[in-house]
Amino acid sequence: MYPWLASVWHSWLQSFAQQRLAHAWLLSGPLGLGKLELARQMAQMLLCQHPSATGACGLCHSCTLLAHGNHPDLQVLGEQNEKSLGVDLVRDLIGKLNGSAQLGGAKVMIMVRAERMTESAANALLKSLEEPSGDTVLLLVSHQSSRLLPTIRSRCVQQACPLPSEALSLEWLASALPATRNVSA
Repeated sequence: MYPWLASVWHSWLQSFAQQRLAHAWLLSGPLGLGKLELARQMAQMLLCQHPSATGACGLCHSCTLLAHGNHPDLQVLGEQNEKSLGVDLVRDLIGKLNGSAQLGGAKVMIMVRAERMTESAANALLKSLEEPSGDTVLLLVSHQSSRLLPTIRSRCVQQACPLPSEALSLEWLASALPATRNVSA
């Protein structure tokens, strides 16, 4: 978890612990902040069979499937960098979400760069946002949330992901990059 997203993660963990999670979340903020990684961690926690107060267990069957990228109850839309997310893609996704969960728990959808939805795709998604089926959670990730229809934004918990301070950025970079050594020739 990126340190600048820690407050967002802890807030989400509290909602999870209190069983007060909304069915739709909009993670917004500038490109490159780690919003997709945050959405993936949220999805893993929702799908984990033995979650703890700090996150997914990482060991159960569900976590193993997620680690190998083939969990049947997680749908990810928009990772292929499509120019736009059309109505057929969204309807196909909604069809998968309307079925029963394969592992008997939650069903989770992550939509990457949700602002790329066409107007008809957004309208098709509205019904699922208004009347989600079962334990379905929709996680929309956007770096231009103002381009989403107001009706989409209004049906999601809007979570702004903050920019890191310069000091935090430098501290994280120093820990993330390998130390370089001065070698004399």
